[in-house]
Amino acid sequence: MIHITVDASYGGRELFDVISAEFPALDAKLLKRAFKDAAIALNGKNARGNEKAAAGDKVDIFLSDEQLGIDLTPDVVYQDENFVIADKPAGLLCVSDTGEKNAVSMVEELMKLRGEYSLEALMVPYLVYPLEKEASGLLIMAKHEDAYMFLSQAMAQRRLTRHYVCAVKGEAKESAELLAYHTQDRAAKTARILERQTRESRPIVTRYQRLAKGGGMALLRARPVTNCLHQVRAHLAFEGLPVIGDETYGDRKFNAKLRARTIALWLKEIIFEIGTGHEYAYLNGRKFESHVFCFPKCVYDAGLIETVQ
Repeated sequence: MIHITVDASYGGRELFDVISAEFPALDAKLLKRAFKDAAIALNGKNARGNEKAAAGDKVDIFLSDEQLGIDLTPDVVYQDENFVIADKPAGLLCVSDTGEKNAVSMVEELMKLRGEYSLEALMVPYLVYPLEKEASGLLIMAKHEDAYMFLSQAMAQRRLTRHYVCAVKGEAKESAELLAYHTQDRAAKTARILERQTRESRPIVTRYQRLAKGGGMALLRARPVTNCLHQVRAHLAFEGLPVIGDETYGDRKFNAKLRARTIALWLKEIIFEIGTGHEYAYLNGRKFESHVFCFPKCVYDAGLIETVQ
């Protein structure tokens, strides 16, 4: 969600024009649809776009930074000679083969500015784990091969803890540990969750705690204990708790009914539990938090998001 306060210079102009002026890269058709989908609120009430704005009016816009045409450069939460932790906004790719703007290329430019980049010495950004384009939250990148190998092993040994916050459809328990088997369609780059093990599948564990509930939805704090493609989204959907706004594993009819056009998935926190006795021990016990997320308006309307703000 983006929040703006109407400046006195806009007094008397229609709200549609005010938002267009504030976000010149925002497509007019998309803005019209946002008003139609009740994705814009004026002073806490759904707006139509033809309201006359007054100085001091509060406007809430439930669109992603990408849709608004805002710069998608992630904030650097932490960096040293070995690692970069970045806060990725929704709409930004982690990596791209087509030259599209992405988090890895941005960190590469940062390393070049700091004089750290060297392809010959393998001093390049290594993505430790991916995060879906539509999701927001923390990314870790190693700056050289040794640091990458260390954190990859830490991930495999479950010593790098990730906590997501997500809104789901359904009646979630207060807490649960979910067990299943994971396989993936490599061509489609999607996951499939199974009740029974097969030759190609891997066991997975996902834990969650319910933070709030309302409006036929629940807000969860989810931890993927194992590390598989789209694990949180796919596993929760398999258990009858599809993530709001997820068009791959979610309930498309429910999303359409709620006009949920962004995914309610946020990697909020990572904790290093990597032990001591090695050169990266200085990060042991460190916790890092994201402050960038973009959930659909229906999640706010249900009063769920207040528990994490």
